[in-house]
Amino acid sequence: MDQETGAGAPAGDQPAARAPESYAWPLVALVLVILPQVLVPASMREGPPLLVPVIEASVAVVLLAVAARRGPVPRAARPLVLSLSAVLIAANTAAAVRLLVVILRSTPADQEPATVTQLLIGAGIVLATNIVTFGLFYWQIDGGGPDGRLAADRPHPDFQFPQTGTDGLAPPGWQPRFPDHLYVAFTNVMAFSPTDAMPLTHRAKALMAVQALISVSVIGLVLSRVINILPQ
Repeated sequence: MDQETGAGAPAGDQPAARAPESYAWPLVALVLVILPQVLVPASMREGPPLLVPVIEASVAVVLLAVAARRGPVPRAARPLVLSLSAVLIAANTAAAVRLLVVILRSTPADQEPATVTQLLIGAGIVLATNIVTFGLFYWQIDGGGPDGRLAADRPHPDFQFPQTGTDGLAPPGWQPRFPDHLYVAFTNVMAFSPTDAMPLTHRAKALMAVQALISVSVIGLVLSRVINILPQ
């Protein structure tokens, strides 16, 4: 315990104070999933309507304005950031539902050859956005968010990472950052379950269940439709 907190350790062995985490990489990840929704022609995908990337871009602009302030993000802005992250999840969930409705209402006889490409590209966009939006939300709720995790009186974590449970796997005072939460979201989409990081709170478990449900629905229905469309 002394090793993790630095208590009782020589001054030279204590971990240096960490600077507040930048919003740069979260914003870059969000922009990267918005671009395909805007740049890929509608004829090449069966994806979200234009309203979804518009909502996502608006949220990105607001997050950029919040993050552009000097110093750490104000605590008063935390409810706003959480609300915007929830809006991103809701928008992508709506896009996933729309894709599933299109698949369920169609029949192989109605399809054109290009529809296979449309479905695969559309599913890829939805899944990529699913990873980034949930990764952002995990990053914001876990242990009070990026700033809360650096506070002396930080709340209990929502995820247990191997580095926090076993000595010697990371420097003293290690705390997860955005890439760690993005990886949690990625593995949850691919494996439909946690891998290295375990959810500890009810809200973390509920969010991972919703994310996995979206993923398995999109992957399952899209693949089954593509198999029906392909020549036998």
